[in-house]
Amino acid sequence: MKKKLVAILVASCILAGCGSQNLGPLEDKTTKLRDENHKLKSDIQDLKIEIKKEKTNISALEKDKDNIKNAKNNKNKLNHIKASSEYYQNVTKAIDDYTNIEDDVSKNKKSEKIQSKLTDITNKLDSAYTTYKSKIDKDKMSDEDKKKSKNINKLNKELNSAMDDIRDGYNEKDKKKIQKGQVTLSKVSINNN
Repeated sequence: MKKKLVAILVASCILAGCGSQNLGPLEDKTTKLRDENHKLKSDIQDLKIEIKKEKTNISALEKDKDNIKNAKNNKNKLNHIKASSEYYQNVTKAIDDYTNIEDDVSKNKKSEKIQSKLTDITNKLDSAYTTYKSKIDKDKMSDEDKKKSKNINKLNKELNSAMDDIRDGYNEKDKKKIQKGQVTLSKVSINNN
């Protein structure tokens, strides 16, 4: 039994000696893994912060993109408003020019001076419409602007029809045609809705 006890004791010492030699490298590996784990956790935290920054940047860029889109839409709207305003001003001037000679037109004396003024007024109306059309971009119009453009198209047709009747009636000394044009002109509505 003593031999067995001595054998167990010797075996335990040998195992204990071998075990402590194996524990050193395991402790080193454990420490190294712990350090790597800490570094990875730190890297993950840094990445989370970086992701948060990038999300903020993306959000800001999207907001900028929306602002640029709105600015472009506003610019297109402003261009249409300017073109419409200029058109209405030019039409108003042409109608004022007609109002200044309306009595002479009604007298129907076939004066070359009046004929020339009627032609000038018609040309001013055509020019106002042509200028308006050149300054707008139908593809970039809002629905509201398209509606206003449609009203301008309608107004232009009505004005041209009225002025054609007045001018042709005056040139032909046709009082009925002049009156028809004058009635049409008086019914023309400058609708900016």
